[in-house]
Amino acid sequence: MVDLILFCFCVLSAIIWLTLLLMPIRWCMSERWEAANPSHVPVSRWPRLSVIVPARNESASLPITLRSWLDQDYPSSEIILIDDESSDGTAECAKGIAAQYGHTMHILNGTKPPPGWTGKLWALEQGVKVSSGEWLLFTDADICHSQNLWRELVAKAVTEHKAMVSLMALLDTNGVWARLLIPAFVYFFYFMYPFEKVSDSQSRTSAAAGGCILVSRSALDKIGGIVGHRSALIDDLALARRIKNTGLPISLSLTKSAVSIRPYCKLGDVWNMVARTAFTQLRRSWLALFGTVLGMIIMFMAPVAGICAFIAGAVSHNIILSSVIALLSMAITYVPTLCFFGLGVWRAFTLPFAGMLYVAMTVSSAVNHLLGWQVWRGVRTKKNV
Repeated sequence: MVDLILFCFCVLSAIIWLTLLLMPIRWCMSERWEAANPSHVPVSRWPRLSVIVPARNESASLPITLRSWLDQDYPSSEIILIDDESSDGTAECAKGIAAQYGHTMHILNGTKPPPGWTGKLWALEQGVKVSSGEWLLFTDADICHSQNLWRELVAKAVTEHKAMVSLMALLDTNGVWARLLIPAFVYFFYFMYPFEKVSDSQSRTSAAAGGCILVSRSALDKIGGIVGHRSALIDDLALARRIKNTGLPISLSLTKSAVSIRPYCKLGDVWNMVARTAFTQLRRSWLALFGTVLGMIIMFMAPVAGICAFIAGAVSHNIILSSVIALLSMAITYVPTLCFFGLGVWRAFTLPFAGMLYVAMTVSSAVNHLLGWQVWRGVRTKKNV
């Protein structure tokens, strides 16, 4: 009986992965964009740009990231940093760096969010209220911007007639756990939200990456501002969905022109990042959780179990054949992601192990929800009720 179940699971896994091979839109990683240097963009009038940065305890990141923003050569811009109740001197650090550059920037002392608001969205809302730009660039305090990023990104939005353009910043892969899990994170995100479909106005798929979002003020005004998704835990997806649902065009691209310097050296660093929102992404549905866990067990664990069982001499040749087909097909779909990160293609065979860890993280997210816990940057607290 066990052999029969394992055989069925392995065959189903092979069928799924062979089908996905015929759907390269979900794994080919073709939607990429980089800022040109030097910049050659056909824009006759540069709109005013407001760069809005929520920052909580970012004094270690700002000496690197803030300098990359101050080095931008954009004709008319302002940087608005919201010090979100930091305890490490974030505001003083930002002021000191800006003074070295002789640059004036707005540093707001953020206030506690009103009921119904998440902390990050309330910080962004405070920045939006004092901003003067025709375009707003929401970025994180741990994101470095390459030279000419602002010019090129605004030019992309204007020339392609987009209401919002977003970039998935290059995440750090230093360390064993980061190399195992970060490329897999991007792979799964790209699979769920094919970037090509995000950019297709005929598709209902919408997504954004919160580390770098450029949105026009007129588009933000049209959807009623941030207040419409003020309680969203996955704020970038909520913003993209609201804008695209109004019929406005958006785009999302992979890039190496925006780089996150936040390290993911420990398993807990990635675990907490995923567990914070995974169950929310499943719309807090226990049925969806069960289906996701079962589906990922079939897709990722069954082929490995089949190969291990065959090596142990416990199963027939039929199981090893379907297991190998599944594993090879899976590896092929993962190769473009590894190439994007500059990692060896042999790591494609580590995807099953990464997949099962993400299953555990998703279950952990559901357990946190059940117990009323929330995790933010490694600190677990009781949710407000």
